[in-house]
Amino acid sequence: MKKNGQLCISIPENENFFYSKKEYSILTTEVFQTGIGQLWKKNYFYPSEPYYVKNQECLYFNYHFQNNIFYTISFISTEKGNNENQKSTQKTWIRFVRIIKKQDGTMQLLLDAEASGYS
Repeated sequence: MKKNGQLCISIPENENFFYSKKEYSILTTEVFQTGIGQLWKKNYFYPSEPYYVKNQECLYFNYHFQNNIFYTISFISTEKGNNENQKSTQKTWIRFVRIIKKQDGTMQLLLDAEASGYS
């Protein structure tokens, strides 16, 4: 979580076998809400709009995540330079998340099963 209470969604460091910073091309980013559907989507398929990030760098989601909403966040990436148009080099990332405000006023991020089972 960022200091402003919003999510920092990134490709994990351990995605790279040698733990070095690699660049990835982001092809699409999406936010869904269970029972509602797609809330936000951005495609970066066009050569005039490339979007590159390094592992552990926050991806840009132009969406304001609210407290206590169960979201599904997904994006598709390829390693930069590995023929980015080939489907065989693409990877789809999906995470289930929920931001809750604890009794002491701090924010907490719940992931996957913990996020879906929270009531």
